[in-house]
Order: sequence, then structure tokens, then C-alpha cells
Amino acid sequence: MQRTYMRADPYPSSCAKFFALLLGLSALVLPAGAAHAHMGSMKYLFVERTRAGVVVLADLDVTDAAYELGLGAGAPASAVVAQAPRLARWLEQRLHVRAAEGACPGHAEPASPEGAAPGTGQTRERDGRHYVTVRVAFVCPAGASRLVLRDDAIFDDDPQHEAIVRLSRDEGATATVLRAHSREVRLDAREQRLSEVVGTFVVVGALHLFTGYDHLLFLLSLLLVAGAHAARDGLKSSLREVAFVVTGFTIGHSITLFAAALDVLVLPARLVETSIAASILAVAGWNLWRPEQRRGLPYVAIAFGLIHGFGFSAVLRELVLPRAGRVTALLAFNVGIELAQLTAVALALGPLAWAARKPEFYRVWVVRGGSVLIGLVATYWMLTRALG
Repeated sequence: MQRTYMRADPYPSSCAKFFALLLGLSALVLPAGAAHAHMGSMKYLFVERTRAGVVVLADLDVTDAAYELGLGAGAPASAVVAQAPRLARWLEQRLHVRAAEGACPGHAEPASPEGAAPGTGQTRERDGRHYVTVRVAFVCPAGASRLVLRDDAIFDDDPQHEAIVRLSRDEGATATVLRAHSREVRLDAREQRLSEVVGTFVVVGALHLFTGYDHLLFLLSLLLVAGAHAARDGLKSSLREVAFVVTGFTIGHSITLFAAALDVLVLPARLVETSIAASILAVAGWNLWRPEQRRGLPYVAIAFGLIHGFGFSAVLRELVLPRAGRVTALLAFNVGIELAQLTAVALALGPLAWAARKPEFYRVWVVRGGSVLIGLVATYWMLTRALG
């Protein structure tokens, strides 16, 4: 059988026409995503019930805060701190607590450093990123019940934004993740049973993969050439190869996910996020220059999976794992990632195999063209994460 896909041809002559188009598209696509799309946009809400109602300490990413205040996403932390009272007023309009008996009015003020004048604002560093802290106190009716916290800050401007909510209870701390489509959390709910914890962490793991565009793009870059194999050797043979690659990725990220989530080994967030982007660029380059060399790809997937595991663990380490069933919660989170990963692979492989029925089109436009686009996006992410 003639393997037309493996046929070599000079890179410039076969790709010259679509390079100009791809670069033009990237010039349109990348700035659109650059307006406010720094990766890992996240806030932290530390919630405590009091006799008067609820107190929330909100840690806001300085980049998010600068953007919302109209200072520009590149404004220094000092410029944001100088606007701390204004930031407090902005957050006061976007955090809400309500009870069955009615709304709980809130008052926000900057959390000032010890010994500083009230309202001066303070910043703290977490995983190499700077956060500014705002304190919001809510006063609820006497005997208030069924308290609910709603967070409307940042989500409308950044749909991928996440809010880690830590709730202090008498029996210990619990945590959850709020997203654009799920912005509310009950503050007086009972402690979750183990089965509910498993369900929660499976969902959090799956959503973390589906909302992690860099992880999905890495998977897609691993799968691009598999479509040609499916068209040439059959779907069963291609699935076997994909299974080896995905299993390698799973082994790699599972190791570091557990290590980082249990604080055995933790790396700086900027290093991890930059390395994840570099891994995408590396596989895109592999697809461009050595698409026929697939034998070592599972080992590459293991190696890069180790890096991605640290990325998966970032949100998990900020959650409060239950004291009972800690390992079970970790396993559930990993299961959620794997279910989402298998779903993404299943959805991608069929269309890729269908497109590969035209080998020349697939080789030039899907594999090489797709890899160039993926490489451009990965390069943009790598530079902005390293320098941002």
C-alpha cells in the first residue's frame, strides 16, 4: 500500500501559500484573545459566618483588578493599591449575600497592612502572582437562615474566570469553585457525605479540563496525525495508538497531580504555565517536521503529562480537601479529568479520520496548517506567561 501521507516534500514549496493565510488569521485571532485573556484568571473568597452575618476576604488578581478599574491589564500592583478604596466600592456592588429573610447589606473596604492607615490596601503573593485584598462585611437579619453568597465579579468580562470559595465552619473548612455559569454557594449547607464529595470532585475535574484550553490544545496536537492513521490503517488501529498516547499522558499528569495536591512537590505557577505552553509548541513542532515518527510519542506524552499535572493541581491545592476521604477526593478529581479527556478524544478522532480521507488536503491543511496555528497560539501563551 502506498503511504501517501508519509511522502516527504520540500517544506517551503508545499506550505508557502497557506503560511501567509495562517499568519494573517493569527494576527486577527491573537489580539482578540489578548484583550483580557491572561491564563488562570482566579480570585479567592475566604468566607466566615459571624454573629452579625458574613465576612468575606476577597483576594483579587492585580491584573483583573487593574482591568476592571480601567487602568489597563499591564498596570503595576502599586497603581492598583493606590485605587484600593475605589476597588472596594466596585466589589461591593458585585458580591451579594441573601438569606431567606431578605438581603444582607454589605460594606467593603480595603484590607490594610498591619500598622498602616485604614484604606491604604495591601497585596499578597501567591504562586508568583500578586493579589489585592478587600474585606466585605454583610449584616444579616437576626436568626437568618439559608444564606447564599453570589459572586458577579469579573465573570462577565472573563467567562473562563474561576472563584475559589473557602468557607470556615465549626467542624472544619470546606471549599468550592464558582464559575460564570454557577455563581452561587450555600453558606449554611450541611457537611457533604463522602459520595457527595466524590461527585463534586469528579465534576470539578471534568470542568477543569474542559475549561482548560491549553490542556485541550495539547491533546489536539497529540491527535492531529492520528486521523491520517485512522483513514489509512482503520479506526481500530488508530484507537490503539491513541490509547497508548493518552495513557502516557494520564500516567504523567496523575503522578504530579497527586504530588502537588498533597504538597509533596509544588512548582511556581508561572513556571508551570509557561512550561505547559512550551509543551504544546513542542508537539506542534513534532507534527510539522517529524509526523511519521510516532513510536516515541507515548514517552513524550508521559514527560509532558508530568508538567500538565502541576497545572491540574493548581485549582485542587486551593480547594480544601476533606479530612476524611482525602485520597478519595483526589482520585475523584483525576477520574473527572480522565472522563473529560476521553470525551474530548472521542469527539475529535471521528472528524479527523473523516477529513483524512483526502490525504493531501489532510497532510497540508490539517496537520501542518493546524500545527502552525497551534504553534502560534502556544508561542503567544508562552511569551505572555513568561513575561506577564
